[in-house]
Amino acid sequence: MPTSERGDFENPKKSAYSVERYDSSWELEYMKKLDRDRTVAKWTKNHGIAIQYVTEAGNVRGYHPDFLLERVSGSKELHEIKGGHFLNNPDTIRKHEAAKNWCRKRRMSFVVVTK
Repeated sequence: MPTSERGDFENPKKSAYSVERYDSSWELEYMKKLDRDRTVAKWTKNHGIAIQYVTEAGNVRGYHPDFLLERVSGSKELHEIKGGHFLNNPDTIRKHEAAKNWCRKRRMSFVVVTK
């Protein structure tokens, strides 16, 4: 039976929340990976970060990256799970550029995770 595309990841080890919502089976897989990663101190999808960007059509939108994580070293990162077929989409490029700039100003890293 295939896993549901959306659901709840209960009792994650490295999140401050007892439940983290995922939007795809790939996100669930990534949550489990973050929980196992010894270089990750904590992570969440429930971070409330919205980064403004302008769409190709000229509309202002808010972009919500998938994950905020903190490494054991203290460095912070935003991670975006994105299918490779979306990477050349003009609005995806604009979102990612806005996120890179947002992170740079805060001495954070922006990481796109793709298959």
